Amino acid sequence: MIKQIAFSADGLDRGRIVLRPNHSLSKRGMVFLFLSLLGSTIVIGAAFLITGAWPVLPFLFLELMAVGFAVFLVRRRAEDRETITVDGGRLEIVKHRGKNETRHTFQRYWARVFVDSGGGSWYPSRLFIRSHGREVEIGARFCEEERRALARDLKRIVGPGYRHFCNARRQPESK
Repeated sequence: MIKQIAFSADGLDRGRIVLRPNHSLSKRGMVFLFLSLLGSTIVIGAAFLITGAWPVLPFLFLELMAVGFAVFLVRRRAEDRETITVDGGRLEIVKHRGKNETRHTFQRYWARVFVDSGGGSWYPSRLFIRSHGREVEIGARFCEEERRALARDLKRIVGPGYRHFCNARRQPESK
């Protein structure tokens, strides 16, 4: 996952955190990959057909269908993202999953960052923002280290701690 953080220069009063999957192949790259796989499958199928082993062709076709479906699923999830927007005293979390979008709005001061340890070393932790009996899980696709770093970043900008952090940044150090 990729985490992009952008806050205003004067402090943590306005800003945005965007969490999105890391994809090494573009849409064009995936099309090229699939077409090259299609070409090699046709060459292999033709070679088997020439040697008289025509029963291999349906299995090559099934393999190509499975890979095509997997590429389709990966591309469909490529635009999924979570956006955490901070605007003064308001905290908004927008989750984009395919064509679906869900919005959750909290009062920034009352929101709390909570990390559920997951019940042991076998299960990953879960990161939530909670306020007034509501909770939203964020960073579910992050690995454990990324989720812990995101929790540290969020604790600086959410809840009553952000006011202390902003005041400490603005006050010059005395010698």
